[in-house]
Amino acid sequence: MPGGTGRFTRRSGLDGVAARLAALLVALAAGAAIVWVGKIGFAGMPLTPFAEAPGAADTAPSASPELAACLTERLGAVEQMRRDGVVSDGQYDTFRARAISYCQTQFPPQ
Repeated sequence: MPGGTGRFTRRSGLDGVAARLAALLVALAAGAAIVWVGKIGFAGMPLTPFAEAPGAADTAPSASPELAACLTERLGAVEQMRRDGVVSDGQYDTFRARAISYCQTQFPPQ
């Protein structure tokens, strides 16, 4: 019976219990990889550097003049956006943390 759903229809190998278990294992492995990359990142560098908001110690002058210049420029821009009302107080903390993270990524502290 072509195209029918009678009792002579063959099941695909992808409909079996083993295939479903394999798919579950792949999904679990993918989920674990996502969590791993989110927490550890690639090569040990976290992909969420502003998960913990940096404090005043992160903006202290350092031995790197490039880092200090970057922080001055970026944090000044964020302060200006706050004064102009472009960002709210809640957004300010996030933008400030991202600016610090960006500068520290470009010019790692010594």
